[in-house]
Amino acid sequence: MHIQSIPMWVGSSNNYAYLVTDEASKDAVIIDPANPPEVAPVLKEAIDSGNINLTAIINTHHHWDHAGGNEEILSHFKSLKLPVIGGKECKRVTKTPKHEETFKIGQKVSVKALHTPCHTKDSICWLMEDGNERVVFTGDTLFIGGCGRFFEGSAGDMHTALNDTLAALPDDTKVYPGHEYTKQNVKFLTTVLDSEPVKKLQAFAENNQQTQGKFTIGDEKASDPAVQKATGKTDPVDVMGKLREMKNNMNPLDVSLELPFSIDITPHSADKPWSFLPAIMSIAEQETNGAAGAPLTTKSKVLETSASMVQSFQPVKALCAHLNAFHVYASEPNRCVEANHYCAHINEDLRQCLIYDTPEPTAKLIGVEYMISAKLYKTLDATERKLWHSHVFEVKSGMLFMPGPEGLPTGIWEEAENKEMEDIVGLYGKTYHFWQVDRGDKLPLGEPQLMGSLTHEGQGGEALKAMWKERDEKFRISTDQKKGKREYIGVPEVHEGE
Repeated sequence: MHIQSIPMWVGSSNNYAYLVTDEASKDAVIIDPANPPEVAPVLKEAIDSGNINLTAIINTHHHWDHAGGNEEILSHFKSLKLPVIGGKECKRVTKTPKHEETFKIGQKVSVKALHTPCHTKDSICWLMEDGNERVVFTGDTLFIGGCGRFFEGSAGDMHTALNDTLAALPDDTKVYPGHEYTKQNVKFLTTVLDSEPVKKLQAFAENNQQTQGKFTIGDEKASDPAVQKATGKTDPVDVMGKLREMKNNMNPLDVSLELPFSIDITPHSADKPWSFLPAIMSIAEQETNGAAGAPLTTKSKVLETSASMVQSFQPVKALCAHLNAFHVYASEPNRCVEANHYCAHINEDLRQCLIYDTPEPTAKLIGVEYMISAKLYKTLDATERKLWHSHVFEVKSGMLFMPGPEGLPTGIWEEAENKEMEDIVGLYGKTYHFWQVDRGDKLPLGEPQLMGSLTHEGQGGEALKAMWKERDEKFRISTDQKKGKREYIGVPEVHEGE
């Protein structure tokens, strides 16, 4: 059995398609070919070179970033008359095997359908065996150190999928998930678990961009009761449900599509030697991000966790957009700082944003910004207007952008982003920073600083160019591409006093 990973939408949703070939017969299947422009050329080359006989498309579930490419792949290779094997809701599906039904790829590769409904009702994991080699393609049910969200199921459903189905597979079964989410999952795991398996996973993720096929079902069974204790629950299903709730309450800004988790955090027993449960707590990391003061103690972490379980945080939950840009000091126009805005709408004419220096859990709250419509701006007197800035250049230059969530291809996200930019281009902002992180302050020192926006090319000098380039590389975006895609956005009148 030969497995070729085909990364798709790298830097955004980080999906994988997999080309699985029976080496004896060269018969092959393609799993989740969601992005044909990236998958079809690989398939064509393999077919034209005589390396494979493509026999089927297999899907793990119906979501468009897994089954959305079926029609185009079928069109590309129309003469092959490929069947589509997957859940009943997958595009162009022709066969849905029953739970534990088997079939073969070529002569030697045996395939078993494992129904794991929860992320979607039609989720199927595919166990493949060739002699002593075993692998499982898990889609969005199981990741390396994580599991999928319960979009169409419950905590009990995921408990069954993980504990009663996947955990029953032999320990040496290699895991091939639908996304590369390991680094994100490890960030959460390390906040509550200090076990050797987690440390091993963390070290591997830090040094490898791809982790699929590198860990097994056995690796995922790392026992540690710390996560269970954090919930105050004992029943495995209750623990899973409470952790999901804690994750939602703890980090309402997290729009990633998947749920990090740890495996085997319940005590071992003779009749239940394994157990999967999610570790999804967004507790602040040990690092203090350069701020003065000591790292969080265990007591503080426990208090944070407890608060997340009983308090509502309604104002924070109202935050609905993450914007990234650069602010300039009104008193020193060549001094710039990166600004991550987390914004909420008070009404259609007024927004308010918390400004952080980074989007990380240990980010410093460095300022606030209020945004108002041109209608409200016109009501301000001349003196007040001087404190507000236009967003026209930020939008039209491509500098202002919305970091995309995991699980959405870049093109889809940019369409939504541009809709937001259509609104922001006509708004005026009033911004004050309290913490001058750009000069290395360990605490918020001195008077609040009035900040402005970039309004034309050349501001900020070489320092800004370097920061801008570093920012784009960090978020894996192209400002020039965004600028081109926003050409259609009209330029509103910038009123006197801006």
